[in-house]
Amino acid sequence: MIIKCSPQDQEKILIYFEERFGIQRQLFEDFRFYSASKGRIYIGPKNLIEKPKPVTGGILIARISRDIKPTTIFLQFFGKNATKNKIRLNKEHTIRFIQGENLDLTKNEVQDALNGYVLITYLDFPVGCGLLKGHHIRNMIPRPKLLDLEFL
Repeated sequence: MIIKCSPQDQEKILIYFEERFGIQRQLFEDFRFYSASKGRIYIGPKNLIEKPKPVTGGILIARISRDIKPTTIFLQFFGKNATKNKIRLNKEHTIRFIQGENLDLTKNEVQDALNGYVLITYLDFPVGCGLLKGHHIRNMIPRPKLLDLEFL
């Protein structure tokens, strides 16, 4: 069941997106946040239709449990607005990442990204979500969204 997100959860998410990725809250003024089971948070139109009952409130942007986990689809949609904690991969690393591999990078490749969830980009295109620990990126792209690329 989809319900309007509590003001506390919405504020927590907006603060997280702003502090973690530098994505300004004004970007979300024309949307509403919705909650579903298992801590899933959706972003969608301010007014949902009533009939037929919507299955979701838009696109899944995060999951809240002990912490907030942004979704790959959120970062693909809104990642162009991120100003921090993004890692730009080269062509070889991007192909491997899109195929589902975890990556070990150099300090220079990680640059100033902090441990935690990061936006992975290729050129200036948002690819998805990774979990950075030191110089290791754990791939967070859902299995159904992985591609068997040979060329990019």
